[in-house]
Amino acid sequence: MKPMTLLRATAVAAILAAAGGAQAETTVIGFDALEHPGYFGSVFNSYSEGGYNFDSSFLGLLSSAHQDSFAYAGSAGLGATALSTTTLSRADGAAFSLSSISLADFVSLPGSYDVTFVGHQVGGGTVTQTFSIDGSHNFSNYTFTGFSNLLSATWKEGALHTFQVDNIAATVSAVPEPATYGMLLGGLGLLGFMLRRKNAA
Repeated sequence: MKPMTLLRATAVAAILAAAGGAQAETTVIGFDALEHPGYFGSVFNSYSEGGYNFDSSFLGLLSSAHQDSFAYAGSAGLGATALSTTTLSRADGAAFSLSSISLADFVSLPGSYDVTFVGHQVGGGTVTQTFSIDGSHNFSNYTFTGFSNLLSATWKEGALHTFQVDNIAATVSAVPEPATYGMLLGGLGLLGFMLRRKNAA
């Protein structure tokens, strides 16, 4: 292989390696820590798991506690009091994406109803998606579309229908390691050197 070709291949390899150095981290938030024996769930203002925070705007968040609870849907879930808005955000303030979530009824009048999620994006944009819950105490899986580059996501409990969430799949891009920056700068430096030599020839 010619020296110039070898230099070019080395530079491109360094840039590609640096680009792959920052891997996305997906966390599935399962609320397992909330599960405990009892007929009634706990009430609290905020909850944190896996680097994500959940905050309530009104009377508080609720857990479905344990299989003895009338609202238990197969695993511990996070609900909230009627008319309360729940806000999900990263503890470190980083942007994140949502890909899927499990939903089940908490305490409601009979019948199906809709649940709307609003994603608040970096730069001020929003995305909205509505899912229909059949009113049963069984978790069903739902897929988000376009819920990326979020600073937060919110959802509001109804007055006559309250629901719970579980198995939230959230992804945040990892911050590149210092070595990744070094590889990127090295690759760019090699390309710049090659370009200067080519122009000088």
